[in-house]
Amino acid sequence: MTTEAMRSGDAFSGVRVTSPAFAADGTFRMDDLLLKAVATVSCTAEPGSYEVRFGSAADVHLGVEIDRLWGSIRVAPADAAERAQCARQVAARPPESMEERYPAGSGWPSGPWDVRSVEPGGELEAGDGLAMGDDGMVKLTSPGFTRPFLMHGAKLVSATVRIRCDAEPGLYVVHWNEKGKPAREWARYRVTPAVGGHCQDPVGAPRAGAARRAAPWLLGAAAVLAAAGAVGRVVRRRMRRA
Repeated sequence: MTTEAMRSGDAFSGVRVTSPAFAADGTFRMDDLLLKAVATVSCTAEPGSYEVRFGSAADVHLGVEIDRLWGSIRVAPADAAERAQCARQVAARPPESMEERYPAGSGWPSGPWDVRSVEPGGELEAGDGLAMGDDGMVKLTSPGFTRPFLMHGAKLVSATVRIRCDAEPGLYVVHWNEKGKPAREWARYRVTPAVGGHCQDPVGAPRAGAARRAAPWLLGAAAVLAAAGAVGRVVRRRMRRA
């Protein structure tokens, strides 16, 4: 099922598409300027005409209930063999992707599943959208980030996040950590394979392992410097006595 985004007040990402004929509700997801929902007609649905309705989003609290007629679907007759084949086909289908694609120029993230692609060493501008935060009170964390990033701004906070050079390709989750509130999944991004070998992470604090390995060398250097200082003091004393 497809409809134009923002064509009506009820058509937006996350809205459910329901019908007694469906095996499970569909969910509208953004695909550029279109909203698309996938729903499977139940293999046991009886022949006839069924209403298709918009329903409130399952995972987003909108403050309003949605329940309105959108269209209809007609189920054709099917015999036992066709229904058995239907069940096999449905069982073999891969799970539906939850990833969304928003129009060019849209701020990231425009939704929890607004998955943008970025190379290792690349940057993304993260803005809070509708989730109002206070300046310096929200920290964004993700396994693919070079470090945690604080969000700043007078009203709509934002942060420029950088992806680690050694981040493996794949899907990553960003957690929104606001002081005094539980952490929550806030955004997602996809790290693509690196192109070229010139990525370099910003210079930062050494890792614990690196610090431990460096400790004997630092101690040895300090001992040498201390000894040199002591020798220098002895030489200066002898010169003054002479």
